[in-house]
Amino acid sequence: MVNRNQSQGQNRNQIQSQYQLQTNVDNANSVMSEEEFIAKLSTLAGVIQTVGGIMSTAASFLALQKFQRDIIIDDEPQGTGTSANDDRINELEKQIQYLMKEIEDLKGRQP
Repeated sequence: MVNRNQSQGQNRNQIQSQYQLQTNVDNANSVMSEEEFIAKLSTLAGVIQTVGGIMSTAASFLALQKFQRDIIIDDEPQGTGTSANDDRINELEKQIQYLMKEIEDLKGRQP
């Protein structure tokens, strides 16, 4: 009977040891999983940062192009596109001359 009790005690000890071993392995796996998650998250953050840098560079490039276009437009001679303004000025000058002539005519009619 003592052997049987000792045998059962040893079996319990083995089962408890196996359970502890399995628990330790599970804990190690979860730690590895957590470390793996952190590594993947870090990699994703690096990718997002790189994409952000590319977008910032592209925005700067586009702003520089617009600035250069604005400078070129400002440096162009004013002859382009001013013919409409010249026509408008000529029309206004004619209207002023007509009105001045009418005023002179009205002055001449006064008694």
